[in-house]
Amino acid sequence: MPDMPKGKAGLDDQEHCLDISLQTVDSRMLASSGREISFTRAVLTVRNVCDAELSMVPHATLGQEGGTVQDVSGAFPGNAGVAIPPGGTVSGDVYDLLLPAHSGTASKVHMFGYRAALNWRFDLAAWAEYRRAAESPPVRTSISRWTLRWSVPDAATGAVVLTIEEGEGQTLGR
Repeated sequence: MPDMPKGKAGLDDQEHCLDISLQTVDSRMLASSGREISFTRAVLTVRNVCDAELSMVPHATLGQEGGTVQDVSGAFPGNAGVAIPPGGTVSGDVYDLLLPAHSGTASKVHMFGYRAALNWRFDLAAWAEYRRAAESPPVRTSISRWTLRWSVPDAATGAVVLTIEEGEGQTLGR
């Protein structure tokens, strides 16, 4: 099937029902030295913008600079299907949830903590499949893409800052 506009899969109801976004969230993290440092997190959010409950399955891939791109969809809780009410959201922390699901990153994060993510480039792609009703065919959103880089711009404070670059969306067919 040819690529279709975002959120459409040739259905009579062609309303775009899911909005996928990535936001930065300020938080704090305990460093190995025992002191708390500022740590900017990336939170991936899928929001139901339609007026009906949807059955939704989130998907994501993560690529580490110099490594392979891996499907990390299994890291989402309830990946077999999540009921998301109108206006409801499903969110996941990229550092806590998705980086540990990438086998090339998991052991490094386990051994070195937040420092394992510093100065690496991570390419994140996310999309979702949803149904308006159990008998309706699935609809896929377009792929949303971002590049993430955590760094410590000021060694004196040790604060970890996240830079996110938004990539171009790619439309998936049905």
